[in-house]
Amino acid sequence: MRFALAGINHETNTFHSIPTEYENFEKSGMLLRGDEIEKLYGTPSTIGGFYQASKDFGFDLVPLLFANTGPLGTITSETFEKLISEILELIESNGPFDAILMNLHGAAVSEEFHDMDGEITRRVRNLIGPEVPFGINLDMHANVSKEMVSNTDITNVYQTTPHLDADKTGYQCAELIYKTVKKEIIPVQSIETPPLIINIVNHNTNEEPMKSILSESRKLYTDDEVLSVSVAEGYPYSDIEKMGMSFVVITDDKKDKAKEYSKKIAKYAWDKRFEMDSTVPSIEEGLKEAVEIKEKPVVLMDTGDNIGGGSSADSTHILHKARELGINGILQSLYDPESVKKCIGNIGSEITLEVGGKSDDMHGAPLQVTGRIKKYSDGIFEDLGRTHGGHKHFNGGDTILLETNENNTLILTSKRVGNTSIQLYLHLGIDPKEYPIIIAKGVMSPRPAFEPIASKIITLDSPGVTASGLNNFNFKNRRKPMFPFEKEEAVYD
Repeated sequence: MRFALAGINHETNTFHSIPTEYENFEKSGMLLRGDEIEKLYGTPSTIGGFYQASKDFGFDLVPLLFANTGPLGTITSETFEKLISEILELIESNGPFDAILMNLHGAAVSEEFHDMDGEITRRVRNLIGPEVPFGINLDMHANVSKEMVSNTDITNVYQTTPHLDADKTGYQCAELIYKTVKKEIIPVQSIETPPLIINIVNHNTNEEPMKSILSESRKLYTDDEVLSVSVAEGYPYSDIEKMGMSFVVITDDKKDKAKEYSKKIAKYAWDKRFEMDSTVPSIEEGLKEAVEIKEKPVVLMDTGDNIGGGSSADSTHILHKARELGINGILQSLYDPESVKKCIGNIGSEITLEVGGKSDDMHGAPLQVTGRIKKYSDGIFEDLGRTHGGHKHFNGGDTILLETNENNTLILTSKRVGNTSIQLYLHLGIDPKEYPIIIAKGVMSPRPAFEPIASKIITLDSPGVTASGLNNFNFKNRRKPMFPFEKEEAVYD
């Protein structure tokens, strides 16, 4: 048996001013073709799970193309057409295939197609016909559409945030497709999409209310005819009609039961909607709390500059407020290729720089600092542990370690790199455990890196393109009414 492997993975923040171009995929180092994709074999990623299933069940996995880059703004039409055209051509020229496996995100938006993942599945289905089993594995922040489900046989979603089960769910997706090919099962899918989105600060599946919702969903597996249960939290920064939570249940040839169960878990989540709308401390409140905690490090989550959610990676709001309050001993990374260029070749020298705040006007003004340039790195490092999304390879580009005269440590990068790996610090020879305060740009994705070392993690209500307060954004395309925007008018029966 031959299964095709392909994917386009992008979490699109439609409020971000920078569009996503083809070169963003090229520069990410994750525009992989053919055997290049095998570098993901054995990693805790979706594709790693696909490969493990192929080994265990004895089917041949034929890698075609996988395109992945960090979240940015809307994908240009030209970029989308170039990627999907190549995938379709590769499927056609390397076929026939017994099945198709795709690693998608579920929150991709192009200029032409708001439901880009749905359009991908439509075109693939039109090419392969109705009989070839087709499975997709999605991020838990997917805005899953009815089109994605109707065009596929298996729609599977990560069930942890932070995302630590990409390989497990990828494996499950591949196993179910294998059993479909073998005619051991007849998968039937049902999706429910209540008018509901969760505040990003409540996405942690290890905490309430998501913990209870996931626990309730897993109870459905006591029915032997249930093949898969997926709760998708949705991605609130994609301003599209299908934005919101979704619930997908797959049964073995039991359509009514799939519909009943997807409705059941959707209603359970809906009844907890007010618990999903809680708030977090302001920057000032969080900084003052951090200072009072004697055990180090305290990790402050910069929600508004959530790199994994498509932000700029150069917000200075927290640093400005810390200076105003006289708080130092801070460790933070900043995307600032301009400052990096000024530092290269001057290791050991003292320098005055305007750092951060250069991408747009949403993430604070540049901060003037004076300090010593301590170290240079090419910014390439690996993490062999379990990271958010199962990522192993990281690249911050040319990177500078700067010790400021205010006793803060800044890591200046020339590429946007998330704070999801402790190796960002260790590869520069610094121990993050020694710092009183660490600012991590994210909400959930940095937690696997920092929870083992943090005395406390405090999530902040910071401004930016990924701010937790959804009323900060001008939505034009979302459903109306929808919770929490129209709390009283939104109804789900």
